[in-house]
Amino acid sequence: MKKVRKRKAEAKAGRSAKPNAIVLAALELFTRYGYRKTSIDDIAEAAQVAKRTVYLHFENKAAVFLAILEYLGDQVRQRCVAAERMGGTAVDRLAGLLDAYFGMGFELFSKSEHMPELEETFSRLARARIGYLNTEYEARLATFLRSLEKTVEIQGPPRGLTVEQIVHILVRAAEGAKHDPDVQGNRKALERRLRELAILVISAMKK
Repeated sequence: MKKVRKRKAEAKAGRSAKPNAIVLAALELFTRYGYRKTSIDDIAEAAQVAKRTVYLHFENKAAVFLAILEYLGDQVRQRCVAAERMGGTAVDRLAGLLDAYFGMGFELFSKSEHMPELEETFSRLARARIGYLNTEYEARLATFLRSLEKTVEIQGPPRGLTVEQIVHILVRAAEGAKHDPDVQGNRKALERRLRELAILVISAMKK
């Protein structure tokens, strides 16, 4: 019985390994060459699978692109959990949560000359899904700030603002940071900027 279960588990792992390989290969190709110039044949070759294997798991190139979004969403969630569980101050953890989202995007796309096309493709194919993921991320930040209130690490939002409004402003500021000439292409500069934003928010909520 144990051998049968082991074989089933190995078979399941083998099935999931192929779509994962396809998604990772497509992510690299889209970043390097753009969405339009990357074909299913290119993806199959990079993933080291047959073209029919790609179509076995994904209806078309757009479906592969959407699977990348799901993969990135899962990566952000994992990084957020790690940031929430890390030691350190409230600033350390909030900076880690910001980096979980904005830092990962920076690592993947900041050096791609095809970023405008990729952003347009994300908007065209997955506008609603991206909106949902952004809402999920902002809700996570709000939950984190409220947890700091419960542990009395902060006192709460300044008068006239809600936690949700602070989070919204924080996310917009972090989004704008990647367009700052002093930050573009510089991972360390982005980390410093995100930490500065975290310091600003925590300081404002301690008063």
